[in-house]
Amino acid sequence: MNTEGLTNLIIKELSKHHDPKDVTRKVCEESTLNWNEAERLVNEVAAQNKKKIAARQSPLLLFASIVFIILGVGLFAYNVQFVMTFYQRDTVGQILSLQSGYYRIGELVTGLGMIIGGCYGMWKTLADLLPE
Repeated sequence: MNTEGLTNLIIKELSKHHDPKDVTRKVCEESTLNWNEAERLVNEVAAQNKKKIAARQSPLLLFASIVFIILGVGLFAYNVQFVMTFYQRDTVGQILSLQSGYYRIGELVTGLGMIIGGCYGMWKTLADLLPE
């Protein structure tokens, strides 16, 4: 297989989130290169085509980030009401039934974590697409 074909194969495989070692193994199988040469080629192609690989990966990553943000906002909004009204209602009753409160607080923290994780994932994906 020629260098252009190997380059396209490497870009295609890396775009599918495959491990670089698996891509190196596949390059070794498809060509006459030994492991070190194939690994060097994979690293060079990944560095030279970083934007192209990121552009191919971005739709799935952006979709997952948006889903996490939406679910996180839902969890956070549903459970923030519990925290806001904790001291406004019967405090003794609230403390005695705190087990359900633990779940609500856990959901609140999980929602906040999902929002932060989704925003971070979206930021990283968009940063890879933008020029340096």
